[in-house]
Amino acid sequence: MSMRADGNRILSRLEELYECGKMPDGTHSRVAYTPQERRGRQLFSEYFRQLGITVFEDAAGNLIARLEGNDQQAPAIVIGSHLDTVLDGGRYDGVYGCVGGLEIVQLLTEQKRKLNHPLEIIVFADEEGIRFGNGMFGSSAFCKASLSELDGQERDIYGMTREEVLKTCGVDLKEAAKAARKKESVLCTLELHVEQGGNLDRRGVPIGVVTSIAGVRRYAVSLTGEANHSGSTKMEDRHDALVAAAKVIGGLPDLVRKLGEEFSVGTVGKITALPGAVNVIPGRCEFLLEFRDSDEAVMERLAVEFQRRLQTVCDGGGLRMKMEHLSSHVPGKMNRQIQEEIAKASERQGMPYLRMPSGAFHDSLWLTQRFPSGMIFVPSVDGISHSPREYTKQEDLENGVNVLLETVLSLDEKEGIEDEPV
Repeated sequence: MSMRADGNRILSRLEELYECGKMPDGTHSRVAYTPQERRGRQLFSEYFRQLGITVFEDAAGNLIARLEGNDQQAPAIVIGSHLDTVLDGGRYDGVYGCVGGLEIVQLLTEQKRKLNHPLEIIVFADEEGIRFGNGMFGSSAFCKASLSELDGQERDIYGMTREEVLKTCGVDLKEAAKAARKKESVLCTLELHVEQGGNLDRRGVPIGVVTSIAGVRRYAVSLTGEANHSGSTKMEDRHDALVAAAKVIGGLPDLVRKLGEEFSVGTVGKITALPGAVNVIPGRCEFLLEFRDSDEAVMERLAVEFQRRLQTVCDGGGLRMKMEHLSSHVPGKMNRQIQEEIAKASERQGMPYLRMPSGAFHDSLWLTQRFPSGMIFVPSVDGISHSPREYTKQEDLENGVNVLLETVLSLDEKEGIEDEPV
C-alpha cells in the first residue's frame, strides 16, 4: 500500500497549533519561550505520544521525537524546523516543516513500515530570534556553534535576561552547548518549508529544490553634510545629507539588477535623518544596508559599487561618508546528492520543480555547516509570509510532504552521503 499525506490532518494540526498562540487582542503569536509557544510544544509532543513515541528535550531546548530504525546504531535522518513565530505571524512558517515530519512518522507507524535508519523530528528552539534579536539558537547549538558570545544578562523585548528566559524553560545557557551532535550520528538533515516568496506561486511550480540559503552582508552607512536653516538656505548652498543618501538609495534596485544575479537583493531598512526637525536641513543621515546572495563574490561586487556611487555623490555635494561593515553570514550550500534525491522524488511524484536559493534564513543555514543537508519549498500564495495572511494551498502542503517522504525513503537506503555541497 502506497503512503500518501493526509491533507486534512495536516491542515487540522496547523490550525490547532495556530490557536495555541491566540492572544487577548485577537492576534496570534508563538514567540519563543512564551506560554503560547510552550502550549504549542506540548500539543506537538502529544501528537507523538498518541503514536507511542517518546519526546524529549536536549540541553538547548530542542524538542526531539525519535522513531527507531532496524539499525539503532545507524546515523539518523533528521527532519527539523521550528514552532516559534514572529509577532502575529502565520500558520505555516516553520510549523509546516514540523507537522510534515510528524505526518511522515504517522504514515510509517500506521503502515508498520520500519526504516533502516532512525528518523528524528526536531523542533529547533528560537529560530525567529524575536526576543533577543538573534535567532537559530537551537540549531546553532545542535551544530556545535559557539554560544560563548551570547550574553546571559542581555535583556529581551520584555525586559527579562537571557538566563532568566532560558531558565523558565529548563535550559541552562552554560550547558546548552551539550546539545551538539556528533557528525557521525546524523546521516543527513532535511527541512520542509513554505517558500516565503512568490517565485513558485508566480510560476505555478509546486516544488522548490533549494540549492542554498543566501548569505548576508550588513553595513552601517553615515553621510555628514551641514545642518542649516530650511527657510534661509538656498538650494544651491545646501549640503543635505538626506538628499545625498536618497540619490544612491533610489538607485539600489537598478544596481542589483545590473550587477547581481536572479535572486540577488539589496535593502535599506532603516534611515535616520539628524537633527530630525522639520525646519532644519539634515546635516547627517545614517542608514542600515544589507545585501543577500548565494555567492559571496556577488555580495562583494554590489557593496563595492554601492560605496563607489555613494562616494561620487558625496564628492559632488561637499559631504563626507563612511560605510562600516557590521556583519556577515556565509551562504549555506545544500548537499549536491540530497538535491538530486529531492529532484528524483519530485519526478516520481509527477511534480515539476524549480532549483532555487532561499533568500530567507532557516535553521538549515546552520545545519549545512555540519551535516549533509537538503531543503524543500512549497508555494506561498502571493509570496506573503510573517503575516496572518500567509497561505499555502492544501494540495501544495500534501505535495511537499509526499516529496519529503519519497526523499526519506530513498536516503534511507544509503549507508552514507557524500559531504559535498554544490
